Amino acid sequence: MKLIVCCMIIIANISNNGKASLDSFSPARTNILLEDTTRNSDQSCYRPCKFNVKPRRCHYQFKIEPSILEDGKPALTINGMTPGPPINVCMNDVIVVEVQNKVPDQDLAIHWHGVEQKGTPYMDGVPMVTQCPITYGSTYKYAFIATSPGTFFYHSDSVSHQSDGVYGALIVNQPQPLEPHSSLYDYDRSKEHTVMVAAKFPQLLTANLEDLGRVQPNALVINGEDNFKLFMMPGYSYRLRLINAVAIECPITISIDNHEMTVIATDGRAVKPTSAKKVLLYPGERMDVVVRAAEESGGYWVRAQGSAACAGVSAAAMFLYSGFNYTAMLDGQKHSDLPTDNAAAVSGQTLKSLQDVTHVPEVKSVYLGIDKNIIQIKDSDNDFRYISDALPTKPFFPASLSLRDSGVVQINNKSFLYPSAPILLKPKDKREPSCLVGEEQLVNDLQCLQVLNAQEGELIELALVNEGFGSNESYTFHIHGYGMQVIATGKNTDDAPLSKVKFQSLDKEGKIIRNLQNPPTKDTITVPNKGYAVVRIRPDHGGSWLLECRACGLSSLPTAIVIRVPQSIPRAVIDSLPKCGSYKPPDVLLN
Repeated sequence: MKLIVCCMIIIANISNNGKASLDSFSPARTNILLEDTTRNSDQSCYRPCKFNVKPRRCHYQFKIEPSILEDGKPALTINGMTPGPPINVCMNDVIVVEVQNKVPDQDLAIHWHGVEQKGTPYMDGVPMVTQCPITYGSTYKYAFIATSPGTFFYHSDSVSHQSDGVYGALIVNQPQPLEPHSSLYDYDRSKEHTVMVAAKFPQLLTANLEDLGRVQPNALVINGEDNFKLFMMPGYSYRLRLINAVAIECPITISIDNHEMTVIATDGRAVKPTSAKKVLLYPGERMDVVVRAAEESGGYWVRAQGSAACAGVSAAAMFLYSGFNYTAMLDGQKHSDLPTDNAAAVSGQTLKSLQDVTHVPEVKSVYLGIDKNIIQIKDSDNDFRYISDALPTKPFFPASLSLRDSGVVQINNKSFLYPSAPILLKPKDKREPSCLVGEEQLVNDLQCLQVLNAQEGELIELALVNEGFGSNESYTFHIHGYGMQVIATGKNTDDAPLSKVKFQSLDKEGKIIRNLQNPPTKDTITVPNKGYAVVRIRPDHGGSWLLECRACGLSSLPTAIVIRVPQSIPRAVIDSLPKCGSYKPPDVLLN
């Protein structure tokens, strides 16, 4: 494996197949903001955020390439490191990131997880949905405004690339008086006090054609280090930003020995303060907590414990009071030897929003049945080309299904099909089977481009039901572009599979209890095994936005739908974006 990675590094450093940059790009209606208003070009965008100060243009250059880490293991790195450079900006700053792909034979795209991309839907970073992939040797320029404060992060849209190291923190600060919970803490040092948990694997997942669903992590890591250090002054309270940056189905429980946390935000949105000894974060989920350094001066372990696909692996950071010699912790009791606290962990979906929501009587209801299905196919049915044009009258079975004899996770009995051209930029392109959500049965193919058409301002209720006939797993979903009001989460009381008829019967009987007063707003949720999550969205800006289960189709077929809201994009912007030509990467590379 090391020899292969070394060869990839040599190729990446020798070849450069041109540059597909967006030097002339500027988001619509933001030309003034794109001007660099910083007096000195070397000033950092990480600074105290103030009122009546012009926003800055924060420029970053990412070179993504295969590398050998200090521990001798291969990884994909950003500027030679993983996680990548942290992005810390103030609200309304313009973030400009030039991404250079130096990974041979791999396409890239960077998704800005939790950033709503208001006015710039073409910067969301989903290949063949909002942009053409960044091909090897080319450079793509992302540019968008940090319109909302909060804890976010960025990662490769590919689960394999993210798992191999392409991810990093993205924090948007605002003036302290605007922070609803600023009275609860003394310090908010987002650059020093962000705790980002990721998984390490025994092998490189990128370009691996095996069934990656069977490759389990062998370790967790915090901020890329074995013993990351958080320094505190006794008697003061601090805001910590927790991020689960694992791409696969890997919930993480985080606790701090002898300290209690107060949860103040989830997925970048403020909630009513909630005390917790432990917090539970699902893949892609973030949580902001306040911790007071009020214990006996010394050093304490911040513990991150994995479950599900990460069962049995853990990581730890050091919570250090100033003046304490932490070498005593390294020489003494290890964090894995410490007794565990049996207190229940607080999860984001159980929190309450800071402000009550307005009740709206007219709601558009949509059912999304999620389950793992085994597709019965014969060798004669299989076609190793991406699109079968030889037998157009027969259902098409992608060759990648042969990798998943345990089945694939589907929505409404269909797998998602990436379009042949970015649907946001070419919405009228009809070169692949498409289907409306709820009418998937009208398409015979196993895959179709599943689209939910919506209008700005309408209220949509999505019932994500994990039916559980084919698996006993929970699934994490992430929505692009919007936040979801999580109004109900639960399981079938008898722990039996939950069909559409059964769910609708429970709902009619009033057994699906909805919180319509103060539901938390999130962009990442979990749908429990043989259970449900009912969410509401109200589109307030246009675009084509993915609702996806990122890890459900690892190395096989994707599990997602596109929520399409009418959006007029200026021709000048479309013309400035790189073109895909006739190239269409297989779903197994995009997923």
